[in-house]
Amino acid sequence: MDNIQLRYVFDRRNVSNNDTKRGLLQVEVRLTGKNERILISTGVYLYKNQFSEKNGFTCKNHENAILVTANVRNIFQKIESFVLSDKCKTLKDAKNWNVEKASTYSLIEFIRSELLKKDITLDTAKHHKVLMRQLEAFGKIKTFQDLTFENIHDFDAFLRKTIKASSTLNKRHSNLKHYVQLALNKGLITTNPYNNFKMPSKKSKDPTFLTEEEMQKIKNWEPVNEKLSYVKDLFLFQMLTGLAFVDLSNFDKSMISEMDGYKIIRSNRHKTDESFISLFLPEAEQIAEKYDYVLPKLSNQKYNDYLKLLGVGAGIAKTITSHVARHTYATYLLNKGIPIETVSRAMGHSSIKMTAHYARLLGKTVIKDMSILLEKKT
Repeated sequence: MDNIQLRYVFDRRNVSNNDTKRGLLQVEVRLTGKNERILISTGVYLYKNQFSEKNGFTCKNHENAILVTANVRNIFQKIESFVLSDKCKTLKDAKNWNVEKASTYSLIEFIRSELLKKDITLDTAKHHKVLMRQLEAFGKIKTFQDLTFENIHDFDAFLRKTIKASSTLNKRHSNLKHYVQLALNKGLITTNPYNNFKMPSKKSKDPTFLTEEEMQKIKNWEPVNEKLSYVKDLFLFQMLTGLAFVDLSNFDKSMISEMDGYKIIRSNRHKTDESFISLFLPEAEQIAEKYDYVLPKLSNQKYNDYLKLLGVGAGIAKTITSHVARHTYATYLLNKGIPIETVSRAMGHSSIKMTAHYARLLGKTVIKDMSILLEKKT
């Protein structure tokens, strides 16, 4: 088409401000000298102080400002190229600028593009990036044409090989389902493969933890070789500190300091960057000193493989993993009457709701409340 003008239009409805509300950024396509126009959404929502008219559009005051700017300008250029081509016969046709064949449109590139438009935390973004990596590793869902019930079913089986928590599995599918629905709304696909797929439950199984008797069995067990001796020490150290595997691997003497005459272990969790602080118990200190504060290194997979042998050797029926040590630490503290708020801080939990899950496992409140039924009447 000839006689076409394009420009950015921000927050046409005038709803944005600098703090709580964001406005939509659109591209206006107008016939020169006429009032006829259409508005095409970029999918990008910004606060008022994040929009600048510099060079047509420039994003500012945003942690991904450069990427957002580049993404929006790329959309603008694609719209411009389409409306100036022979494919666009009328103004209405401009809305079809982004319609590509399902057989060639990369799903991962679509997710990556849409992710740049979202105003989400870095931690949430990590989950979406993990989804993209897992789709790439799966290899059967590359384009929109590959979005079939059979492939979604096979992707689920692929995820279950490494994801044990039902809630994590549900989250992964929910993220993919979101992008599938978005593609459906944009007319990039005609059917939703998730319509007939049963989503995994959001509720995970209760975490496994060891009782004090089982903890003592671990302490009493004599390893048959040096490797299992390392593993026993690492597992005991986890149970005594509550460290997750990645934080255990990163442990060094810099995490230890003194407060009010007590030795403490203090740092930030690698997974969430939440701070944690706890007493550095004498038994944990003995293990650290045994290795001069340089604990043995093992891969997570190898560590968990050896922990299975440890469990069998110590005569424990439960399947032991590195997570069990952390769960044991939390339930042990609660069982000793440590306030849940304190346990939450010691675990480095981002929310006390996570710690409350362990308190529920113990059932102590239930027994205490029901014990009145056994009290003798006077």
